[in-house]
Amino acid sequence: MNASIIYRFRTAALLLMLTIAGIASAQVRIPDTKVSFSFPNGGWKYLQTNNINNNTTIYLYSYSAKYVVDNSGDTVIPFMRIYVRKNFTGTVYDLAYSRFMSQPFQSLDEFQNPDGSFGYLGAYTNEDDGKDYEFRMIYLKDGNTAFEIRLETTLDTYEQFETEFNDIIATIKKNK
Repeated sequence: MNASIIYRFRTAALLLMLTIAGIASAQVRIPDTKVSFSFPNGGWKYLQTNNINNNTTIYLYSYSAKYVVDNSGDTVIPFMRIYVRKNFTGTVYDLAYSRFMSQPFQSLDEFQNPDGSFGYLGAYTNEDDGKDYEFRMIYLKDGNTAFEIRLETTLDTYEQFETEFNDIIATIKKNK
């Protein structure tokens, strides 16, 4: 191969890597809202959108930077679920209560932010696989749109992701 082709290949590869790194830390806007977040450490990918009804949408992301294996030797897929409810006239506490009633969990810790958002460190046992899960979750509201943003993994892999989950939640913001 001639040196010019190798140089161009290396330059293109470097530009591709920089672009991917830039995308990983870029703000991701939740569609049709003013709320955005980022994945500061990268490694996450969009999975799917589920439209529950005209007012409710769920966006799913999964961690894919490396294989995550729990203490049983099972592969675990940490995920982020964004529950968006439009035309919601209740308070953010009303949303949290209704979501808790549909998916109960044990609250391990709670936090309140100056902007009115609040959240939980929670845990539950999945009846399907019998595993214990731990998550960091935040509730917020922008106008008549309410959000539940939840980052979750198994209990025995949570410690690996605690900083990552906190970093992601710290990037959530309401844009003007």
